[in-house]
Amino acid sequence: MKSIKIKLNNSNKDKIALLESLFADLEKVSKEYLELRLEEIKLSEYKPFKEHYAYFRSIYTNVNSGILQYRLRNVDKTIKSFISRCKKKKKIVKFPDNIKSDIPLRNDMFHFEYNKDSKSFDGWLKVLRKYFPIKLCKYHINCLKDATKICDSSIIKDHKGNLCLRLCFKTKPQNNTGTNSLGIDLGIVKPIVCSDGKQFGNGKLIKHKKLEFGKKRSKNQSKSEEIYNKQSNWTNDLNHKLSRQLVNYCVSNEINVLSLEALKGSHLANKKHRKYSWAFKDLLEKVTYKAENEGLQVISVNPAYTSQTCSCCGLKEKSNRKTQDLYFCKCGSRMNADVNAAKNILNLSFQNGLNVNLTSGKASIHEAHKSLAYG
Repeated sequence: MKSIKIKLNNSNKDKIALLESLFADLEKVSKEYLELRLEEIKLSEYKPFKEHYAYFRSIYTNVNSGILQYRLRNVDKTIKSFISRCKKKKKIVKFPDNIKSDIPLRNDMFHFEYNKDSKSFDGWLKVLRKYFPIKLCKYHINCLKDATKICDSSIIKDHKGNLCLRLCFKTKPQNNTGTNSLGIDLGIVKPIVCSDGKQFGNGKLIKHKKLEFGKKRSKNQSKSEEIYNKQSNWTNDLNHKLSRQLVNYCVSNEINVLSLEALKGSHLANKKHRKYSWAFKDLLEKVTYKAENEGLQVISVNPAYTSQTCSCCGLKEKSNRKTQDLYFCKCGSRMNADVNAAKNILNLSFQNGLNVNLTSGKASIHEAHKSLAYG
């Protein structure tokens, strides 16, 4: 699944006003429904969704029923995540005043097609019984070249307030002819460390940026939510860049199998060396779908004890990891600790019960089957 963002700035004022009016209505719906639900939580009287939907349907008659239902469902989803976050932090955290709105476009609610009759624009978006002209750049045309099916999309607003179409589509699976495999470890000094020694990202920069965002929030309590959103956008953007760099590296080096850690949470497991938290699970998800789009096979393994096990002799000894970045085994093996862990992750990746790459190390078969059993 891929998506592209296309500005809707080629339409006349009436069509733009229609979308702006819909956005305004959805923001009102979100605010009113949020207040109702939070009051119900306080009074422990949580009413069924159908009752609220019927109420808002009678008031906002101009809003499409499917769009209205999606907006209400999204508010409920946000409330559940808020409650989960409160339980995790063991305290009541401030709930956002407004929930970011968008206009959902299910497959039965919109139609996208190319324009072959005019050179002034490249396509049409039909939604709400209106046709919106679409202008595509070279990047958009190149992305849509391999599209096989248009999927559920949405109309959003960018950071400047411009209306944009977020068009989602499926593409043809790429034929990867590579014959190599690569293990990936998520590190502290470097966010992505490969089994061949290649590293991506800068842990010091991430730590510095997170501290800076924290200082800004503490100095500007009134803008805490705005600063948090900026940090979230920065995190998402960096994960996209890191995952793209890794996948491009795999394609250029004829790698067809990618071995990743099977993380259940968002943080690293090693609390002793954890100097910052990061959206590692989100990073792995981005790596996974981008790798699969390029035709790579992705294998997830349980990373337990990969930082303590020698990738050369298979000896598992906690004391062998001397420092954060140094691993030294009794067999004489000496290397970067994260590279050693990445090699073990590669050794523990199996396809049809067989080791994907037997030549990269000698981690024990017992540990491999143990990892698969817990994965």
